[in-house]
Formats: sequence, C-alpha cells, structure tokens
Amino acid sequence: MRLNIVKSKNATSYYVQKTVYKDGRQTSVIVEKLGTYAAIKERLNGADPLAWAKQRVKELNKKEQEEKAIDLHLVLSSGKIIDKNEQRLFNGGHLFSQANI
Repeated sequence: MRLNIVKSKNATSYYVQKTVYKDGRQTSVIVEKLGTYAAIKERLNGADPLAWAKQRVKELNKKEQEEKAIDLHLVLSSGKIIDKNEQRLFNGGHLFSQANI
C-alpha cells in the first residue's frame, strides 16, 4: 500500500492506495480515504498531516503482512519406504524455511 496525495486548487486530499491485479491487468484501488489536509490537521490539533498519513500507511502495511503470514510445519521421515509407481515429487513453488527464534 502507498500514500496518494491529490492536490486541487481548493484542497489537498490523502488516500491509501493498493495495487491489485484483475484479469491479468494491474489497477489501483483506494483502500482508505484519510481526508483533506485541513480536516486532518484539525483532528490532530495542529500536528503534521503528512507525517500522520505516512505512519497510517506503515500501520496498514504491517497489519496486512501479519494477516498474510502463515506457519508451515513439515514432518519428514527418512526411514519410510516409498511405494513403487507413486508420485512423491510436487512443485511447491518457492518455499523458504525459517527457524523460530
């Protein structure tokens, strides 16, 4: 996700955007409208709206990463005999093992 800043002659608006793929084509989707510069500044009691917006995007990215994380546990036995004519090789893509520290 990324921060999109749209400036017009009347206001500056902040949006959180995400790139998604639909039917093999890349498109951007607005995830959250954060508001205008003036509205955010008023809500934050004068704090910097741009810094707050960037922090909000970081929080949403971290939350999305945590939701996508999976735990994978494999049990392998080297002593088990494999039956003849049985498929044991599958394409698993890119799997990376991680040690829990």
